[in-house]
Amino acid sequence: MKKWKRIAALALAALMTASLAAGCGQRQEDGIALSAAVTGRPTSFDPALAASEGEQMAAMHLYENLMRLQSGGDGAEVVGGVARRWQCVDNLDGTETYTFTLRSDARWSDGKPVRAGDFVYAWQHLVDPASNSPNAALLDMVAGYEEARRGDLDALQVRAKDSNTLEVVLSCRCHYFLRSVCAVAATMPRRADLAGSSAVVSNGPYAWGGYSDGVLTMTASEQYYDRRRLGPETVTIRYCDTAERAAALFEAGTVDFVCGLTDEAVAERGTWDIEPYPETALLVVNQMSQQLEDRRLRQALSLAVDRRELAELAGAALQSPAEGLVPYGIAAYDGSAFRTLAGSLIDNDDYEAGCDRARELLAQARMPTAAGVTILYADRGVNAQVAQQIQTAWQEQLGLTAALQGVEPAEMAEALRRGAFSVALMDTTADRNDAGAFLNMWRSGGAENVAQFHSDAYDMLLRVADASSSAEARDAYLADAERLLLEQGNVIPLYFTSRAWQIRSGLTGLLSDGRGVFYFGGVRRMVANG
Repeated sequence: MKKWKRIAALALAALMTASLAAGCGQRQEDGIALSAAVTGRPTSFDPALAASEGEQMAAMHLYENLMRLQSGGDGAEVVGGVARRWQCVDNLDGTETYTFTLRSDARWSDGKPVRAGDFVYAWQHLVDPASNSPNAALLDMVAGYEEARRGDLDALQVRAKDSNTLEVVLSCRCHYFLRSVCAVAATMPRRADLAGSSAVVSNGPYAWGGYSDGVLTMTASEQYYDRRRLGPETVTIRYCDTAERAAALFEAGTVDFVCGLTDEAVAERGTWDIEPYPETALLVVNQMSQQLEDRRLRQALSLAVDRRELAELAGAALQSPAEGLVPYGIAAYDGSAFRTLAGSLIDNDDYEAGCDRARELLAQARMPTAAGVTILYADRGVNAQVAQQIQTAWQEQLGLTAALQGVEPAEMAEALRRGAFSVALMDTTADRNDAGAFLNMWRSGGAENVAQFHSDAYDMLLRVADASSSAEARDAYLADAERLLLEQGNVIPLYFTSRAWQIRSGLTGLLSDGRGVFYFGGVRRMVANG
């Protein structure tokens, strides 16, 4: 079994732990105090601005969205949160209208009821250019999004029909809307009457207890409608500057959970769990590069890359050779991994055979040299070593010489924006748990399409996927689009990334959203009866 399939199985096991029955002779202890350590200090506790996993983790405990995740038989499933019921209607013009009826017992931590207008205000705040939110694109399927991003916030078609009824019009079908938009941190409700206030008033399972010196304390909210089902009475998150510090807190017994371990810490501990993370390292070949305009040459470059060596170089415990563009952890329509559904598109088991095929393609290419090709990369982390490894492989296996150019991250971003490169080493991630987040960025003319890739067939597959009334059919079209994209050779996946974590023995009920964000509300300690 391949490593990443084992990783997916481990992640699924973590998602299912909350539904496991207590072992023979044991019972679950409620009202515990749980502490966690994560890497990276928060810059904001505004859910709309939450960028890091640690910031989103805080929001998932302090606030509750229209929908929420809970453990189900096949992993995390989406259920009603503040929304007591909901319905979706397909409109004749191809749009969709979602209507949410809110719970009458949903309350803010100061006792005020949660209203539909709180979601309208929050979603307008999210897309408001003045907010400068890194998560604004999460609402790109909502009708009026483009106008709202230009400053006309009222154009965003999110309406409070009354205090307990929220109506949202989507510009197209969006099968992942409930799970990846209505159950995430960025779209949590927000009170207009608290704008500008420093007080943190929240509506989730936990209330603000204070933040000082990198330590956030939250206590079970007396106002939360489902308080009796909470496991921990208090949840403490310690934000550490380094992964080494987080690991040390776990080893010392100071915290019960740690996330963001380094490759070295994982290797030293020997026992660990890993969570597939929605990030893929890749090479991008500029479609406007004349030196690389022959598809057979681009395919040869991809085949000559030893992805196992690159994953080993980047960190064997936390990286794995890419099997496609979409990594494990991104869900398909049925809750399984999209990568499993789409299958492996890259053969990492026989590198020598791949190199033989690469040399055949190179001999057939109209431009059998890559003179003037430069691999551009941001000079940080292991990027320089990865670029050097690729440079060596192309030279040894294909006789092609490529130069290397390491630049500052800001310069790299500007070069990608202007298309001023031939080959670029970069990574890509997703703002939602959906394969389309990795594939839509390569649409013709898209702002994220740094490869300047254009394919009518690819664009058509994505349009058909968008219009599909069946989630199963949509995933099939997306799988076809991914295959076509990789066959063109302008996007060359290298390796997948993961996050390492551990929870103290005896604790059960941990829940993950599949994107590196963990929820502790269902965690309980198993203790012996008697």
